[in-house]
Amino acid sequence: MPPPEENPPALLSWLTRPRAHHALIAVALLLLTPALAVGMVLDDHVLALLARDDSGFAGFRENPLFLFSFTLGQEETNRALMDAGALLPWWSDPHHLNAFFRPLSSLTHLMDFALWPDSPLLMHLHSLLWFAALLGIVAHIYHRFYGYGVLVAGLAFAIFALDDAHGMTVAWIANRNALISATLALPALGAHHRFLSDGWSAGRYVGPMCFALGLCAGESALGVLGYLAAHGLVLDRAPLLRRALHLLPYALVLVLWRVFFGALGLGSAGSGAYHDPLAEPLGFASALLEHLPVLLSAQLGLPLADLFYWGAPEAQMLILALSVLTVLGFGIVGHVLLSSDPLARFFGLGMVLSACVVAASVPGERLLLLPGVGGAALVAALICKLLPRVVGAAEPSRAAALLLSALAGLHLLAAPLSLPVRAYLMKLVGEAIDAADAAIPSEPAIAERTVIVLAAPFDLLLSYVQVGRQARGEPRPAHLHWLASASSEVRVQRLDAHTLRVELAAGFLYSAMERHYRGDARALPQGATVELSEFSATVFSTTDDGRPRIVDFRFRRPLEDGQYLFLRYDRGRLRPTAPPAVGERVALPRGDVVETLLHQILRTIPSP
Repeated sequence: MPPPEENPPALLSWLTRPRAHHALIAVALLLLTPALAVGMVLDDHVLALLARDDSGFAGFRENPLFLFSFTLGQEETNRALMDAGALLPWWSDPHHLNAFFRPLSSLTHLMDFALWPDSPLLMHLHSLLWFAALLGIVAHIYHRFYGYGVLVAGLAFAIFALDDAHGMTVAWIANRNALISATLALPALGAHHRFLSDGWSAGRYVGPMCFALGLCAGESALGVLGYLAAHGLVLDRAPLLRRALHLLPYALVLVLWRVFFGALGLGSAGSGAYHDPLAEPLGFASALLEHLPVLLSAQLGLPLADLFYWGAPEAQMLILALSVLTVLGFGIVGHVLLSSDPLARFFGLGMVLSACVVAASVPGERLLLLPGVGGAALVAALICKLLPRVVGAAEPSRAAALLLSALAGLHLLAAPLSLPVRAYLMKLVGEAIDAADAAIPSEPAIAERTVIVLAAPFDLLLSYVQVGRQARGEPRPAHLHWLASASSEVRVQRLDAHTLRVELAAGFLYSAMERHYRGDARALPQGATVELSEFSATVFSTTDDGRPRIVDFRFRRPLEDGQYLFLRYDRGRLRPTAPPAVGERVALPRGDVVETLLHQILRTIPSP
């Protein structure tokens, strides 16, 4: 039988047509239309505030080109955010730094806020257009390496364009920087390849320039370096020293960017979710060991990266084990079937190296934009290698048929069907936050009160309420505090007129989301006290691994004082509650993102 590139099955032969990628772009955009209904969620409100002359919060730095400066690493500004209950809970590291150099992406948001400030739909449409541009560039990359009319190129593009991992990336306005940085930086790979393979002299300048532009849109452009390095290791046939010289301009751009990045005081610190490889090499190495298998597995097989971060902490080891097994399985199969295919090795290595870059961040499918370029090509190469062993073979291989069915089912059926669902999930997150917000009064008098939530099912449910209200121009509480994140059962005891004792069955800083705000869970030892304007939180006892287990909250006023509004989370909603009587104990169930979103889904289903 001829190889599948010469005589593919009828259903796949369409992918070899010259304009097939145009139709695939249209289909991808159509599947992503639910993103238009998402609205503004999470960091979208922060960008809107930082674009103003006065954000309304002492802890923010208003600057139109630095909209992605969420925390500044300064104790004074972080204490101000902790005291207001905006972004940072009481247990946050006072030197928490989460600030990035993304001026080109910031400019696109400034355009949104200037031209259509009250139309999130147009903001989402803006993001969709960037995704369309990225898809055009990815199609060109595949055709540049494989040639036009080759099945593996068309199949790789179909897998990439319809990957459900892109749902959250496109549907979250604040995540547009990933789209822009990839769109601007990926042409560097095409220019570099053309320079080396076709002798295009302009490529030696165009490539580094595109890479620099990508870095000015977002640090995720660093993922392109993974493909450039893979190109030098696999495809470049020059002597080793010459190969290194070919990559030297990109290294110089990287060094200049890093020097500029550091001089501006940007980066990540004090967080368990983001790790600066240079400032926190051990933290990055630890994150790499955990996150890389999960990200690669999500790209190739099991999409569990979001659950690894957002799901129950007890499931992390199981997800990690499944991910390692999946990656090892793909590695073995890929080595057996594709060891003689240099392009497959190039794209596979590029996927791994680019995933190493994004592994420094919170693991999730939204990070798979650039790793997905190599991942889609690797899966496409495997499918094309398996086809002649199954389709039309005199004695089809049962193992090949099973693997082919799994790959096609995951990437060509399940992923496209899941893409609109993944996009719409961001709306459910926004609606869950809105439901929590609705429990807090909106009359002007709330500006003089302090809202105390005994325990939040997950931190993001409350950490953006204050910034959301400020961005919309609505009255907000003077202070909003959640005493614990209910990642395990919460027990609350009233000690006296001013004091609540909060005990977590698994301890504080148990979930990955809690540790986003304080990377060193042992930095709050027994006896440590955090002072805020309305209460002091003192660690009464710790877990065996040094995390707070019981914390005493002593309020400045008696708990029955009218300045306080106590709330508790119950069956998907925040409800007013009276503080416990002295000596009384209250048990609150654990909660998580999945349960909260399920409650939100059930609320949207009309009653019979």
